[in-house]
Amino acid sequence: MANIVQFIPKQNIEAAKNLAEFIRLCREELTVFGNNLIWSENYWPTAHITFGNLDQKTLPLNPKNVMHEPFLDFSKAYFRYQQGHKPTQAQTEIRALKCLERALLETTGKADIAELNNLALDRAAILAKQFFSAAMAYHAGREIERLANFISEKNLIPGTLDWRNPIIRPADTVRTGIKARQQREKKLPNENLLNALADIFASNPTIPRDVFTSSVSAMLLCAPSRISEILALPVDCEVWQTKKGGSKAYGWRFQPGKGGAPCIKWIPDAMTSIAQEAIFRIRKLTDEARKIAQWYEDHPNSFYRHQNCPDVSENQALTAIEAALALGIPIEKPHYYRYELRRFGFSYKDGENTLAGLNKWAITKLPKDFPWFDNERGIKFSEALFCLQAKQLRTDMPKSPIMIWRPSSNTLNEDLQSRQTLPEYFVPSIFDRYGFNAMGNQKLKANSHQFRHLLNTMAQRGGLSQSEIARWSGRADIKQNRIYDHMSEFELVDMIRSHDDALSLDQPLAEIAEQIASKIPMTRQEFNTLAIPTAHITEYGFCIHDFTMSPCQRFRDCLNCTEQVCVKGDHRIDRLKERYAIVEKLRDKAAQEIKEGTAGADRWYQIHDLTEKRLRELIGIMENPDIQNGAIIKLRNENEFSPLRRAIEAKTQKSNPEQPLLEDLQELLGGGLG
Repeated sequence: MANIVQFIPKQNIEAAKNLAEFIRLCREELTVFGNNLIWSENYWPTAHITFGNLDQKTLPLNPKNVMHEPFLDFSKAYFRYQQGHKPTQAQTEIRALKCLERALLETTGKADIAELNNLALDRAAILAKQFFSAAMAYHAGREIERLANFISEKNLIPGTLDWRNPIIRPADTVRTGIKARQQREKKLPNENLLNALADIFASNPTIPRDVFTSSVSAMLLCAPSRISEILALPVDCEVWQTKKGGSKAYGWRFQPGKGGAPCIKWIPDAMTSIAQEAIFRIRKLTDEARKIAQWYEDHPNSFYRHQNCPDVSENQALTAIEAALALGIPIEKPHYYRYELRRFGFSYKDGENTLAGLNKWAITKLPKDFPWFDNERGIKFSEALFCLQAKQLRTDMPKSPIMIWRPSSNTLNEDLQSRQTLPEYFVPSIFDRYGFNAMGNQKLKANSHQFRHLLNTMAQRGGLSQSEIARWSGRADIKQNRIYDHMSEFELVDMIRSHDDALSLDQPLAEIAEQIASKIPMTRQEFNTLAIPTAHITEYGFCIHDFTMSPCQRFRDCLNCTEQVCVKGDHRIDRLKERYAIVEKLRDKAAQEIKEGTAGADRWYQIHDLTEKRLRELIGIMENPDIQNGAIIKLRNENEFSPLRRAIEAKTQKSNPEQPLLEDLQELLGGGLG
């Protein structure tokens, strides 16, 4: 596990010494990204980031684009410290540092964090808006603000900064129009692609590359996950748990990214068989690689005895063919295996190699962090589900019998879309290999994150609560759900009505609107159906409050709200009964406190008594056999504040020819006029 040390500034020394001590601590004492992190390198592979300036766009890092000193040293220290203590998305933090470096150069003439001031911070925000998209710029601005607060609190610069991010958060979801449709199409995989992946998975592929791509894609469609989380699963990730009804729930043990807590992601029953089959195929594909990893952990001084390894002692001289077989080099063509032996640094002559000598070379070729597959998550190669043999997914050469390898997100993404790397060199995708791209003009292509967007959108469509979606997706903050919701405006309007026939409309909304405009007051049915298009699911039924008009005025008090709608026959009656039993006890307890003279108990009694009466009335209606299932139940509350009722009451105080209509409407809203 990474060593995390808190930096405590000394108040009685100057800022320059504090800054120097902060950089020293991060360089010499922190172990975030590994003990063997090379500080002087400007590309940190374990963090997948480069310390390049705003001109650096892609890998590899251009030496001309490296951040200037002394800001470079501070950037490394700050990045390592924050990723160990309060991690955010690495690329977002790097974008903020890039903007600050350029801003310091432009406003002070040198890249020195000690010169940071509000002018440089303002310039950094402007640069963020110039170089990044609206969403990226907003998050970069937040990171700049966090950095300014950090260096002020830790006394790393003279004086104190008081700066706020001026970049306004852009709208996460645009649901209407052409732009919204294009956004949804970009974020979500299309139906033809999903059908193609289903056909490939159902064909039970045997080529390792196809097994990997189809199985990982299937796993991404079973639970909303980042590809990095899937690839970091342990081999024993599967979990079974008995549910109340006796059936078995199936899930995977996850260590999410982005600050999420360790969790079990439960797989929907409809996808359980697919999930289990995908895990089975990957485990079978990677079983040999885990054996190799375990061998190197237990016997680092002995050569791994794979199936084609010569059965000789460690120090016995090998023929050239035996050496080639030990290394997994094909021996059909003598000139080829001799060339390969020479390329690996071995003699191609008989009698000049031993297994002990080959093993010393093999040990140097192990992955950099071996035995750790994922040091941050505490998973070894011998325990990782996706521990693979080197070249195992190549279709043009044999796999290595002694080398192990860890796939990355690009391993999957590069196989989900074809690439023309050179005019004469075309890399086919899995859809090309199975002939799906030959069926139409539009090439099938996807990326791993589209599957996560799809499952989140499906969860939104199904009415899953925001906290449940966040927990299922492994998020630390439910606000992150917003960018994954790609429901159209029509889906939002129809979502609730599609779940219950009793909530369907008999005519288009436009016709109802015309009738309402021409005849007031409206009927009770028209009033209810008008409100329902903005509904969302609650614990007891549906809330028909229109949030485009005003925020909820009765947060967590749905039972005393006139905008709460229940449906006769709904299974939520069990929750109503549970709530009734609790409220009844609370009311009785408040009554006892009143007798004992407890201050304020009368107010608690009043609210519990009102809730108890409403629950009793509602349960009575829900259990009334004379009321048909599907009927909409909406309790009125004569004490409920209503601007419309106030306007009607004010108008009825005068003589008015529309008095009968107003009285009808007042009755509809609940409560008489007098």
